[in-house]
Amino acid sequence: MIKLIVAVKRKAGMNAEDFHRHWRTTHAELVRSNPASARYLRKYIQCHTLPGEYAAGEVAFDGTAELWFDSVGDKDRFYADPDYLAQIRPDESRFADMNGTVFFVTDEETVL
Repeated sequence: MIKLIVAVKRKAGMNAEDFHRHWRTTHAELVRSNPASARYLRKYIQCHTLPGEYAAGEVAFDGTAELWFDSVGDKDRFYADPDYLAQIRPDESRFADMNGTVFFVTDEETVL
C-alpha cells in the first residue's frame, strides 16, 4: 500500500471558507462517485487547516489529502484514467492552486 500525500494550496482570490466548502462537498463527491476511484483508489482522506490558523496570517497550505493505492502503478493508472481526466481533474483548478500544491508518494511506517 502506498499513499500519495497532497499538500493543497487554495486558488488565488478564493477565500478559505469557499475553498473548504468546495473541497469538502463538490470535489469530495466527484472523487467518491468516480469510476476511476472505484477501480484504483483504496482510501481518500481530506485534512483541513483549522479555521483559527488563518487568524495568524496566510497559511502555507490549506490542507492535505491522502490517496491510498495498492501500488505506484495503480496511482499512475488512476491519474491517466479517462474518467479521472474528464470529471475530477477539471475541478481541481476550480479551488486549488495547482502550481502551489505539492504531491509526493510515500510508504507509511508506524512509529507510535
